[in-house]
Amino acid sequence: MDKEAKKVINKINNELKVYINESSFISLKCRNKVLDFFGEEFKVKLDTDRYQNVDLSILDDFTILCREDVYVPDESISSIEELEERYHRFQEKADRLIKKKDIDFDSKRNTNALINLLFVIFLFLLLIGIFALGLIAFFRGDYLDCLWFLFMFLPVVVPKLKNNLQNRIGLARDYLKSIIKKVK
Repeated sequence: MDKEAKKVINKINNELKVYINESSFISLKCRNKVLDFFGEEFKVKLDTDRYQNVDLSILDDFTILCREDVYVPDESISSIEELEERYHRFQEKADRLIKKKDIDFDSKRNTNALINLLFVIFLFLLLIGIFALGLIAFFRGDYLDCLWFLFMFLPVVVPKLKNNLQNRIGLARDYLKSIIKKVK
C-alpha cells in the first residue's frame, strides 16, 4: 500500500474518532445510530451493545477494527477510491444526524431560566394563597385551622422553601437583568 493510501486511511480513522466522540456526547442512542450508518455503508455488523466506549478504525487491508474485534465487510473493498466513496456516504448520513441532534446550549439555558421564573411566580402566588387562607380562617373564627396553619404547616414548609426560593429568586433576577440588557 502506498503512502497516499495510508494518509487517506489515517485521515478517515481520525475523522471516525471525531464522529464517535461527537455522537457519544449527544447520547448513546445517537452514537449507536452513527455506528449503524457505518455498518450499512461498509457492510459489516458491528457488535457495539456490550461496549460503553467504542474505538473504530479501518485497517490497511480494508477490514474494520472495532475495539479488539476485526470485521470483514460482506462486500469486500477493493480500492482506496471505493473506501473513500463509502466513507463519504457514511459521512453525509452522520453529519445530517449530528446536525439534527446538535444541542443548542443558549436556547436550553434560556428555556430553563424562563421555567425558573415561572416557577418563582407560581411559588409566590401559592404562598400568598396559603397566607390568605390562614387570614380568612382567623377572621371567620376558625381558630383551630389558624393554629394548625401557624404551628404545623408553616414550620414544615418555610425552612425547606426558604433556601430553594432564595436560589430561584437569584436566578430569576439574573435572567430578568439579562433580558433588560438585551432590550436596551
